[in-house]
Amino acid sequence: MKVGVTGANGFVGQHLIQRLDKAGHDVTALVRNKASMPGLTTCSIVEIPSLNSRVNIQDLVVILAGLDVLIHLAGHVHKMNDADDDASFHDVNVVGSERLFEAADTADVKRFIFLSSVKAAGERSNNMPLTLENSPGPEDAYGRSKQDAEQALQDMARETNCDLAILRATFVYGWPPVGNFKSVISAVKKGIPLPLASIHNHRHMVFVGNLADALCHSSVVDGLSSAPYFIADDQPVSTPELFRLTGQAFASPARLFPMPLWMLRMAGILTGRSSTIARLTENLEVDTAPFRRDASWFPPYNMSEGLSLSANMDNPSTEDRK
Repeated sequence: MKVGVTGANGFVGQHLIQRLDKAGHDVTALVRNKASMPGLTTCSIVEIPSLNSRVNIQDLVVILAGLDVLIHLAGHVHKMNDADDDASFHDVNVVGSERLFEAADTADVKRFIFLSSVKAAGERSNNMPLTLENSPGPEDAYGRSKQDAEQALQDMARETNCDLAILRATFVYGWPPVGNFKSVISAVKKGIPLPLASIHNHRHMVFVGNLADALCHSSVVDGLSSAPYFIADDQPVSTPELFRLTGQAFASPARLFPMPLWMLRMAGILTGRSSTIARLTENLEVDTAPFRRDASWFPPYNMSEGLSLSANMDNPSTEDRK
């Protein structure tokens, strides 16, 4: 099957390219600059213009012609302390996705897979996992743009013959580390004492290998709904568990000590890092049953395995290099 991947040079994209190639697909990496993927020989590399309100749809049609499946990973990515306004995210994540879908439909692409984010549903769960029916809603410009893109693509898909699948990724970890996971590894390796031992939360995360597998599986399985699916590892973990498991994988035991939750929250207020404390202490569980049921899929790696694979990539042995 001929599969195109936008954002193939990104963190998730690089893992997805490998997974699709392993599955025997004819893969085309769609990137803005071929030089961003030097030495890649397992797939074709095609340059694609920036996906926003200014992109020419007919140019995209020519690029996408011949593809069976298009997996859309590219977008304006959320970053900590990102000051970009709603318009910036909307132009790329919503309008750019709409134009890409229109081009895919015109080019007779059979399936369009959109990688969304749990942030489209909310930042926390209370006593129940987030579901499509039970979600508080996005809290920042990035989350709003992902939610708006989901709705826009669903509306368009109803009027076309192009199948749509939407996967909402939870917190993604793996190698090379990016974002919050990079901070977790850094703290563990440096042996920084952290006041996290008393936290008893539950947060769903997803190993990048599991996410790549789910995306690859979505390209061929029948019976998927166009409604968003949450993608996560088999089990949620607490923040202390995350640090301890990371420490075990990287042979640097996490140094955790207890601190009352009210003191952590007060420290967050005083230092202007309340959002960081919230992510470390609050729950964020999601209902992954719909995708597992509809796609007959189960994550191939648990967290310990995902972290061990990441650690091996960080410090490969002689045997690993062969």
